[in-house]
Amino acid sequence: MIDSLFKQLATIELIDWVAMFAGILGVLLSIKERPSAWPLFILCYSAYIYISLRSRYYAFAGMNVGFVVIAIYGWYNWSGAISQDTGKKKPSPEISSLPPKLWLFVFLFLSISTVAIGLMLLKVGAARFPFWDAFAVSNALIAQWMLSQKHIENWIFWILSDLVYITLFLNDKLWPSVILFGAFIILACKGWHDWQKSIKNDASASNS
Repeated sequence: MIDSLFKQLATIELIDWVAMFAGILGVLLSIKERPSAWPLFILCYSAYIYISLRSRYYAFAGMNVGFVVIAIYGWYNWSGAISQDTGKKKPSPEISSLPPKLWLFVFLFLSISTVAIGLMLLKVGAARFPFWDAFAVSNALIAQWMLSQKHIENWIFWILSDLVYITLFLNDKLWPSVILFGAFIILACKGWHDWQKSIKNDASASNS
């Protein structure tokens, strides 16, 4: 079994390893609120456009195209946007919870997006596990948008998406992706813990 695993690892393309390391480092930097996380995300997502098309996860491919766009926005937002009024940099957004009024929008988007993308993939015919793919994509899109705004709930939606994809990658024996998404789940748990701690520290500082 070990010999078989090493043989499979030896046949894996370089782009899979690049995506893995860029993704892990990007998440680590995002937990620390470093804007330098975003160019690594762009590299990771660009690599996964190819990887997902190769494995016929078409919703995943489309998701990563969207991710590149959101990552560019996240990089801009975390670096501090230029105010049109003052011409100076606005402060980077602070870690916060998602406003209650947006939860209905989030769940509506998740439901409608899962069904719509799943039906679209079903019509394509060649797509595999269309509704699971669609559900994972919808969670990930929500998570990516929340991350760009520094809403702490992004980590929950990442975990939901990653759990689906790690199951699919295990089925296909895409070991670098299994390692990457397993690491993503662990890092998302750490991100949730660290960001909660940051919110509590900020609240204590403002009350003192």
